[in-house]
Amino acid sequence: MARGSGNSNEGNELSEVVRQLAAVAQQLARNSTNNGDAHGELFKKVAQSKPPTYQGEPDPTVLENWLREFEKLFGGVECPENSKVGCATYYLRGEADLWWQQNEATIKALPGFKWTMFQEKVRDKFYPSFLQKQKAEEFSNLAMGYMSINEYYTKFIELSRFAKEFVATEKAKARKFESGLTTDLQLKLSG
Repeated sequence: MARGSGNSNEGNELSEVVRQLAAVAQQLARNSTNNGDAHGELFKKVAQSKPPTYQGEPDPTVLENWLREFEKLFGGVECPENSKVGCATYYLRGEADLWWQQNEATIKALPGFKWTMFQEKVRDKFYPSFLQKQKAEEFSNLAMGYMSINEYYTKFIELSRFAKEFVATEKAKARKFESGLTTDLQLKLSG
């Protein structure tokens, strides 16, 4: 009889373990479904903003604008860090899409892979160092010439992001802006 009662306890314990496993499995299934829905909702939010695509153009301004748009978008939709690359790479086209398709596994396997590393890798590929130097030089030589103040300002802002070492502080930025103005305007500013 003692044996029968022991089997009964073992049976009850086993039933309890099975019940708990079923509850855990059920919770995991719910979480999985909720995460899938959350990811789908995030993707819808991103798509509704109609983000730009990037084709791998050799113009670094196009690349930087594309990355900046996604930075703003990710802030607006509160995109979690682990979803940023997936959302952005959907908007790669042409050469950029082929590059990502061929290098995705290798890049994602790098230690510490996140959105910032993705940006570095895209820049390494589509904005090589010789172009970086070229843009920095273009900024260094920027002068107002025959441009209007608004045109000069727009060009200054556009190129300043390619030469951050020249405009590391607001004071340095103001000095560089002023040095590119026409002599007449510089004289008026100094007065």
